[in-house]
Amino acid sequence: MKKTLFWMLFASLLMGTTSCSDDNTEAASKPPVTNPDDSGGQVPLSENEEVNQKVHDYLSKMYLWNHEYKQVMQQPDFTKNYEDFFYDALSGLKENTLDYRLVGVDDQGRPRYRLFSFIEQLPSNTARSRGIPQIEKEANYSFGVTGLLPIAIGQSAQDATVFFCVQGVYADSPAARAGLKRGMMIHTLNGRPLTPENVDDSYFTLLAPDGVLDVQVAGEEIGEGQVVNKFDVNLTSQWMSVNPVLKSGVNETYAGHRIGYLNYASFDAGFDLELFEVFKEFRSKQVTDVILDLRYNGGGHTVSADLISTCIAGEAAKDKVFMKLRYNKERMAKFRLEYVEEPFSVKEYSNLKASLADGFLNLKRVYCLVGAATASASELVINALRGIDLEVILIGEPTTGKNVGMEYTDFEVGAHTYRVVPITFQSYNAKNFGAYENGFQPEFVVDETNPFKEEGRFYVYRPFGSNEEPLYAKAIELITGTNPLAKARSAQLRALPKVSRVLPVPLRPGFGGMLKVDLP
Repeated sequence: MKKTLFWMLFASLLMGTTSCSDDNTEAASKPPVTNPDDSGGQVPLSENEEVNQKVHDYLSKMYLWNHEYKQVMQQPDFTKNYEDFFYDALSGLKENTLDYRLVGVDDQGRPRYRLFSFIEQLPSNTARSRGIPQIEKEANYSFGVTGLLPIAIGQSAQDATVFFCVQGVYADSPAARAGLKRGMMIHTLNGRPLTPENVDDSYFTLLAPDGVLDVQVAGEEIGEGQVVNKFDVNLTSQWMSVNPVLKSGVNETYAGHRIGYLNYASFDAGFDLELFEVFKEFRSKQVTDVILDLRYNGGGHTVSADLISTCIAGEAAKDKVFMKLRYNKERMAKFRLEYVEEPFSVKEYSNLKASLADGFLNLKRVYCLVGAATASASELVINALRGIDLEVILIGEPTTGKNVGMEYTDFEVGAHTYRVVPITFQSYNAKNFGAYENGFQPEFVVDETNPFKEEGRFYVYRPFGSNEEPLYAKAIELITGTNPLAKARSAQLRALPKVSRVLPVPLRPGFGGMLKVDLP
């Protein structure tokens, strides 16, 4: 996908379900139409034209607002680049405000739009098979950095120094092996200082390399309000699957409480075995409370959201509705229903073909750490549990507000495989609530980069699950009555007033989604 589109377009990790239904196969396998040549004969479509035709067929059948799409696209221009065809079509509609919407302005006052639907050409080494779990691990080229927050430090925009604050690092990744870790501040990429002008390209270079790529990054590590370490390391991206369980464990230091903590980066159902092991450990250690850290989790497979929700609720979820889905009017007419219901997986979990009973926690409440990047399948967990009256206490900042999901389809054209991922349904809970497009508002608002609300201050990220980490510390306070966060401001980056500001985070297509996948 073109990086020029990344600023404007964002696709949540499909909160949706990935569907391999007959409808999808039919749309993807239609024979291509040929074009007439000047002599009245027929010439084959170009690869780009064939891709666009298949995309058009799929959107006409599956897109949640397919009625308007078909009205507007009565004479589609299949000669466009496939990305332009897709994004121009969907950004030109009026009714799809849950998919394409204004999300703010940039530093120059220009509008920033987000489109959740997306299309991509898959890498040639992407393979598909079905085992246990039935959904394969996602893989891509990566340095192993989970996320970056761009900030500027200086008395004015003209003299500001731009940094990327590392939000996290995947285990056994190039970044981890090079010694990078959460809270480190990157200021130089390939010998060039970060600037407001190159911050977008640098962001995508580090988070979404196109292939095997060598880079050099340099920066500082902050501690006790000053630089304690400088680093200058080389990284080489690699094709890898990353375990979304960034950290888990049980805190038994507070009398009367055994507090389970799970930091989950994305709903990748290929790692459901590893995820289920966390809940089995929680159950074996008889946890009394759970802190579920979804602050950077943009979503993913809905089945994994079902796993987490079912394990937290346990027997209370028996015979209860996990989510309801509303498809476009043509598809709903076939069901002859107002909603299509999906239950909690209390009896058997389809992706593992096993019972989840060994991970049932039977809790009455859960503490969720959230933020602006919490979206889609993450919000599905919140909404589903509230739908069965389990108390979900949110700590952090307002979530994205992605209440719609996707069913994707893959098709081969020429030597390439393309994946089209449009919004195809809206999600509701057992109480028919699905109007959270403005996000969920936390009961306890905490800015992890400025927990003491001091103007111009920036606090570097502290380790996940540590007493110095503001969101975790607030959850511990609510559970135990004691806030372990030190008041000494030792995590402060700079002591000068009004010198730091967080820059707009570039929007990442494919990051954050609600993906629905139909399993046998």
